[in-house]
Amino acid sequence: MQQVDPQYEFHRLALSWPWHRWWKPLLTALLGFVFYVVFVLVVVVAGLGVATLSPTGVDPYLDALTVLDLSNPVMFAFTLVSLILMIPALALAALIMGPKPLGLLSSVAGRIRWTWLAVCTAAALAVFLASLAVSTGIGFFFPEDVAAAPAQQDTSILVIMLALSLLAVPFQAAAEEYVFRGFLMQAIGSWLKHPAFAILLPVPLFVLGHGYDPLGQADVALFAVFAGWITWRTGGLEAAIAVHAINNMTIFVLGAFGLVDVNSTEGSVSGLVVSALTMAVTAVVIVRLADRRGIARTRTVAPQPVFAPAAAFPGQPFADGYAYRPRGAHSALPPTDPAVPPWTRTRSRKPEPTQAQPVQPLSPPAAAPATGPGRRPAGPAAGPGAAPAGQSGGQSGGVPSGGPAAADRDYSADRHPAGPAHPDGPGHPPGVPHPAGPGYPGAGTPREP
Repeated sequence: MQQVDPQYEFHRLALSWPWHRWWKPLLTALLGFVFYVVFVLVVVVAGLGVATLSPTGVDPYLDALTVLDLSNPVMFAFTLVSLILMIPALALAALIMGPKPLGLLSSVAGRIRWTWLAVCTAAALAVFLASLAVSTGIGFFFPEDVAAAPAQQDTSILVIMLALSLLAVPFQAAAEEYVFRGFLMQAIGSWLKHPAFAILLPVPLFVLGHGYDPLGQADVALFAVFAGWITWRTGGLEAAIAVHAINNMTIFVLGAFGLVDVNSTEGSVSGLVVSALTMAVTAVVIVRLADRRGIARTRTVAPQPVFAPAAAFPGQPFADGYAYRPRGAHSALPPTDPAVPPWTRTRSRKPEPTQAQPVQPLSPPAAAPATGPGRRPAGPAAGPGAAPAGQSGGQSGGVPSGGPAAADRDYSADRHPAGPAHPDGPGHPPGVPHPAGPGYPGAGTPREP
C-alpha cells in the first residue's frame, strides 16, 4: 500500500505535533492566562517603582490609569504593553504544554516568513492609503458621518505618541493575532475539522475586547473574519499581522496629529462600507500575491518510521535483525499510536539461532541378502579413507561406509536426490548410487555446517 504524506492546514497544525492531546489546548490557555496576569502585575509594580522616583510622584500616573484615554501617553503606553505581554505569556505556556515547535503558531513553515511579511505590509500600506483617500473624499459628501476631530495634540508629547505608534503598535497587533488567529484557531481546529469553525468562533471574543457601539463592533467583526480567512488562506499570520498593524498605526498616527479621535467608540455606515471594501480589496491583492509567489498553505509531515522485528517482514531485514516499514504500510501489525515519538522504535528480543539437527542414519532393512547385485561384501572399512562405522564419512544422507552393519545394507535404494536441499554436482549425478571408499575424493572429508 502506498504511503501518502499527511498535510495540515493552518487551523489543523496542532495535530501535526505527535504529542497533541485534545485537552492540552485548554491547559495551554489556562497557563497562558496565569502567566499573563503575573507579567502585568510585574510591569505595574515596576512602573510604580519608577514613578516614585519622579518629581511629581505616583499620583499623576495613577490618575492617568483610571481613565481609558489613549491620547494620554501614559495610558497609551500601558495599554500597548499590557497587550504585548500576551506574546511571552502564550509562548511560555506553549513551550510547556504545546503545540511544538513554537513556530507552528506563526505559519505552516514553523516560523515567521519575513519576506512574505514584508510583501504583505507593503500591499496593506498601499491599499490603506487608497482607502484613506476615499474616506477623505466621502467626508466631503457626508459630513455628518465624519467624527469631529479633537483638539491638536501638545507638541511635547507628539514625539512620544509617534514613537509608540510606529514602534509598539506592530507588536500589539501581532500579539492579538497570535492569540485570536494563532492559538485559538489551532485549538478549535484540533477539535473541529472544517475551517469555518476556526475562523468564526473566535470572532465574538475578539469583538468583546473592543468597546464600540453596534456599528463599531460590526466593523471589528468584519476585520476578525477577514483576518481569520486570510490566515487560513495563506497558511500563516503574516498577512493578518501586516493588515492589523497598518490599520492601527494609521489610526494612532493620525490621532497623534489630532486628525482623528482615537477614543471614539462610535461607528458609522460610511465607515463600515469603506472597511468592507478595504478588506475585500486587500484580500484580493494578498491572495493574488500569495498564488504568484507560491506561498505554502499546508504543512507536509512525512510518515513517522516504525521499527519492528525483521521476522514479521521477510525480505526486508536489517543487519541488527529489525526491519523498517512506513507507518500504516503493513496491516499485519497493530496500528501505532501517533503520539509515539518518531525516533522511538519497538524492539523485541532477537530470535535465537536454531541449531542444525543432526542427520539420522537410515535404518537398515529388516532382511538383506549378503551378496548380490548392488550389495557390498561385509567386512571392515573399505580403505584408509573410509569413515568409521556409524558416521556419514562424507556421504550424503549419512550412509555408513563400513562396519558390521554395512554388510547387510541394500545400497541400491540409496539414490542421491536432486533438488534444493541436495544440489547436483559433477560427482553426484541424479540416479547414481553414492560411492564410498578410498577412490571417492570426498570420502572422510567433514562437510561444512
